[in-house]
Amino acid sequence: MGYIKLNKQSFFHNLDYFSSICTKEKVSVALKDNAYGHGTYESATMCKEYGIEHVFVRTMDEAKSIEEFNFKSVLVLYDIPESFDPNVVISVNNIEDIAKIPQNTKCEIKIDTGMNRNGIVKDEIAEAVKLMKQNNLVVNGIFTHFCCADEDNDITAKQEKLFLESVEELKKYTDHDFRTHCANSAGVHKVDMSKYDLARIGIGAYGYLEGMPQEKHLKPVMSLHAKKIASKRVKKGDHIGYGSSAYIASCDMTVSNYNIGYGDGFFRFDEKTKAKIQDGRDILGRVSMDSFSVQGDDEEIVIFENVNPLAKSLNTITYTVLAMLNGRIPRIIF
Repeated sequence: MGYIKLNKQSFFHNLDYFSSICTKEKVSVALKDNAYGHGTYESATMCKEYGIEHVFVRTMDEAKSIEEFNFKSVLVLYDIPESFDPNVVISVNNIEDIAKIPQNTKCEIKIDTGMNRNGIVKDEIAEAVKLMKQNNLVVNGIFTHFCCADEDNDITAKQEKLFLESVEELKKYTDHDFRTHCANSAGVHKVDMSKYDLARIGIGAYGYLEGMPQEKHLKPVMSLHAKKIASKRVKKGDHIGYGSSAYIASCDMTVSNYNIGYGDGFFRFDEKTKAKIQDGRDILGRVSMDSFSVQGDDEEIVIFENVNPLAKSLNTITYTVLAMLNGRIPRIIF
């Protein structure tokens, strides 16, 4: 199969940018879902070298995979440990989960401020704290998630107002020694970060703020590469790959097949997509499970250094293309 290169200096550049907005000590980096395809372990390695103290993941398995880095906090967003683990902070996404969390676990209450996805509402805070105290859980923090911080509207301001009211509500039932956070990569540009203890930086750390002018300050971290399997000389009228009409050569040409396919999490582009690799050459016909073809005979090709054009050709977002790349693809930090 092909391989992924991770540009450490680009990663550090992006973290410098967000540190300039909210201070390095407040930057918490997303390592969830294989770090949006960049590799949880590899990205944790770069975070540790840069000096990041806080990260967040999706599952306990992800948290355990980075135990050796001894981050100051690892927030687990959507999982509950089987037993007490001093190295993690668990998100409380609903009242019912509180009884399932092992005693003494550090927890953070997620507040639903209008996304209507998960989290409790302000009126449930008193009950949540009561149940947490009964179960000997530690109230480590309170947070929310913005649904529209990358858009030009007033929804984020309304969400922040409700969140700040929820913080004051929590203070009624517990001491004030808990942390607060609400902003994602886009959100740090919409709120006063001096009010909060953390910023949860996701896709921005990896070089993207799709649709926002601030994206110009960032550098993509990942590039995807493939190696040649074989070259063929095809004649005008020959078809390439699956489907007799998927791609028909318009002239005699040399075509090479490369070792990335949808089995690796790359998309199954077809003749309607008109997808291109980094240098502008077309992907010819349909992507196979293990390979795809382009014109030429290069020993290696760069599929993308900036994933935006590929995402747009699929009418999707950068997250989708990046996060789907299989964890077994080798990832090299340089």
